[in-house]
Amino acid sequence: MWQIFRKDFKQFFSSATGYVVMTVFALVAGLFFWYLEGDYNLMFSGFADLKPVFDLVPWLLILILPAVSMRSFAEEYRTGTIELLLTKPLRTGELVAGKWLAVAAAGILMLLPLGLYIWSINRLMIPADRLDYGVLMSSFMGLTLLVGLFAMVGVWVSSLTQSQMAAYLGGVFLLFLLYYGLYGLASFQWAGSLDYTLRSWSLTEHYRHFTDGLILAGSVGFFLLGIWIFGMLTVWRLKTRFK
Repeated sequence: MWQIFRKDFKQFFSSATGYVVMTVFALVAGLFFWYLEGDYNLMFSGFADLKPVFDLVPWLLILILPAVSMRSFAEEYRTGTIELLLTKPLRTGELVAGKWLAVAAAGILMLLPLGLYIWSINRLMIPADRLDYGVLMSSFMGLTLLVGLFAMVGVWVSSLTQSQMAAYLGGVFLLFLLYYGLYGLASFQWAGSLDYTLRSWSLTEHYRHFTDGLILAGSVGFFLLGIWIFGMLTVWRLKTRFK
């Protein structure tokens, strides 16, 4: 598993793609947080509130993280190296776990510039308005779990095709549905009491628990269950494709 992780992680940074993806993420986030007028601009809020940061980052990850995960299996299919990997003394689950860890680690690395933004906004605020570090830690925990789930979904989508472009577009589409689908339906308020149920099942709602400073066992379990489900789907896909 660790051999696969090291290979994929190193491969991501051995080409310009990895650096381009991380640079685009940092630049787009910086534009929204510091320059563009709107709800996400940290300077417009007038107080040390980092909630706009954690509200925006999932949408950036939906667009950018599939660019990291798209080659996980699609490239192995295209080059024919997947058969070689499957003949190694390596269980399918370990192969999937190694691919997932590489994508998740790259995704977490992309979040590092957020530390600079947080330090900057904290320095600009008067002491009485300094950040709530408890909420900050819970928000980062939620964001880490979200990256893990998004990475696993992207790896699964990549296992379905040998086209990296198809893996990218499919990943973006599925991540959007998973993150906002149920929450968006509930926002129409067309189903009465069912709206509350839809919202409570939505990925957005569980993520927002963390950004509100709440670390709930149910929300942690929700993310871990999602990672496990898509991990099992990826293992099943590989076993049925090459049995």
